[in-house]
Amino acid sequence: MQPTRIVSKLDGYRRRLRHEYSMWDHRRQQRQNLRRFETWIRKLLDTPPDVFLGPDLPYGGVRGHVRAIRGYSSLRIQLVPDAVAMDGLENFTTEIRGRFMDFEPAGRPCVHSHVIPWMIRWCRRQQERGSLWVHTYHLPYFPEHGQNGLQPDQIEINEALIHEARFADIRLSVSRWQQEYLRAEHGIETDYLPNGVDVEACDQGRAERFRRSSGLDGPFVLYVGRNDPVKNPADFVRLAKAMPEIQFAIMGQWLDSKAMLTDWGLESPENLHYLGGGTHAQVQDALAACSALVVTSKREGLPTLVMEGMAHKKPVVVPNEDGCMEAIAAGECGFIYQQGDMTDLVAKVELAMRDSSIGRRARQRVMEEYDWRVVAPKLDAIYRAGTSS
Repeated sequence: MQPTRIVSKLDGYRRRLRHEYSMWDHRRQQRQNLRRFETWIRKLLDTPPDVFLGPDLPYGGVRGHVRAIRGYSSLRIQLVPDAVAMDGLENFTTEIRGRFMDFEPAGRPCVHSHVIPWMIRWCRRQQERGSLWVHTYHLPYFPEHGQNGLQPDQIEINEALIHEARFADIRLSVSRWQQEYLRAEHGIETDYLPNGVDVEACDQGRAERFRRSSGLDGPFVLYVGRNDPVKNPADFVRLAKAMPEIQFAIMGQWLDSKAMLTDWGLESPENLHYLGGGTHAQVQDALAACSALVVTSKREGLPTLVMEGMAHKKPVVVPNEDGCMEAIAAGECGFIYQQGDMTDLVAKVELAMRDSSIGRRARQRVMEEYDWRVVAPKLDAIYRAGTSS
């Protein structure tokens, strides 16, 4: 037999072995996930919570929202899915999720959905069994969320919010502007309960820790976000270029490389520092260290980042966009620029850098309106009205 034929046969054996091992490992993982799921369900039936809350997502504002509710509630809150019980959210697979959809909790616990269609549908099933269903409306998807139209999953979410979540017993809106939007555009009545901010976590931020880890010293303007059309980080880059005498820092998911600027047709100015992604604690360190926070989003529901900047007593510069303007009380607790007007944005950043008083007003607003220690008891009162315990 020719050596080349021998090598070819050996390569074929290796490919088949790799494929068979991959299939075996996949089946093993499925069995392991199923055992974890069944153990979790048995525990929930033995010790039922007061509230099922979800979905818990890998990242994003909803993740922070639901985890803060669990952290600040006085009731027994069960996140769905349970990252600990499932040994990671990635193990809550489509198959496991299908099994969860058939799960019927003991008693009639409250159920609280956010955003995702499958969670909305599961909560509606529990409502039919007598549970109180609470749904929180966050920002729906607008055209600004996509460069070439909305993606199928975004359209599906919008459809679920408009046509399914409207049947929840209690419908909450995280902002007053959105409350009016839902009423006027879709005939959906909601109660106002704002998105909270974890002031205790904000107060753990340390400027000196940020300076040591980043090597960035002196005054600088901060942006935190992600490479997403609706977050519009390109305008922050343009701002840095327009103000070469000031240092700028950009932080967030998918914002850790100058290569991203190619998509925007921009060059990186020398005064712009790329910090990459960071944990929530690292973001708080950066906020503690910055001289001003700039948000360039085209749409926001009620932006947690803006409220975190306010909690740090930082001057915040935001566009004339409903959610941002609501957070800063229409300019009483921050600076508003005309979206798309770079000259106005530069002028407002210059004002912010000179400000010495607006930060105190901003923190007072957060403490009175948005601190989770204020918001969570209001949500607990809703939950208590619907618990069967």
